[in-house]
Amino acid sequence: MSSLEKAVKRSERSVGTKVATGAGQTMEDEDKGGDSQAMLDKSTRQPSAKSKPVCPIDFADLKQRGFLSPTDRRSRQAEEYRMIKRPLLNNAFGKEAALVERGNLIMVTSAMPAEGKTFTSINLAISMAMEQDFTVLLVDCDDLRRSTSKLLQMEDSVGLIDILQDPELDLGDAILSTSLPRLRVLPVGRSLGHIPELLASERMQRLVRELSERYADRIIIFDTPPLLATSQSTVLAQLMGQILMVVEAGKTPLQAVQDSIAQIDRNKPIGMILNKSPEVLKSDYYGGYYGRYE
Repeated sequence: MSSLEKAVKRSERSVGTKVATGAGQTMEDEDKGGDSQAMLDKSTRQPSAKSKPVCPIDFADLKQRGFLSPTDRRSRQAEEYRMIKRPLLNNAFGKEAALVERGNLIMVTSAMPAEGKTFTSINLAISMAMEQDFTVLLVDCDDLRRSTSKLLQMEDSVGLIDILQDPELDLGDAILSTSLPRLRVLPVGRSLGHIPELLASERMQRLVRELSERYADRIIIFDTPPLLATSQSTVLAQLMGQILMVVEAGKTPLQAVQDSIAQIDRNKPIGMILNKSPEVLKSDYYGGYYGRYE
């Protein structure tokens, strides 16, 4: 057993550990309503007259960058994200939901920058949005890198920081519908200023509570700053129902993993993604493994 595995096994509760490997080529259409590409095209051509314009997502560009695509079929990467999302969904709406307060609020973070949390957040949101029964809201909370908003080409849209700064703005003013019908996005926003203080403010806490209550039937994924790089991530972790921490294989120091876990309430389900793995651990299931922390 590696030193990294020994470290993460000290967590008391978790949603599991999973290896995330390279870019996938296909993903199974989980929508029983029909072909996913047709679903995307229909959504783009026929937006509701009462709704805001649908924001197209360039899935071809994302796929070139190694992200999942809604039209993918059974790639290894697609199967891995199915394995990752199942316990998260179970904690939010399944048999474990009664034990997990605000289980539909999922924080994706890491110990340090550039470990792949935005890659994980977007892929997880796409995979969950392909479910038959769930709508997903992806929230960009990383005010420094703004990677989710940039990758989805929404960096010029009103978003989270604008809402926190302007009490006249409502969530409905900033949440964007996308060309993937069950995926919504709350960009980070255009405003600048004392953003770390805003993300750790009482207004942010009220906003998270509103998201949890107003969209109780929706999975809400927060792409947040690294735990050891900013103080606001520790505050945000206290507001979430589930924590998913991304660890870069062969790079993240063991002490950083331990220090990050120490900042998280052990009563919350904590999952871990081993990202950028150069080789897949042996398993009979598409080369990956899924474990539980003891």
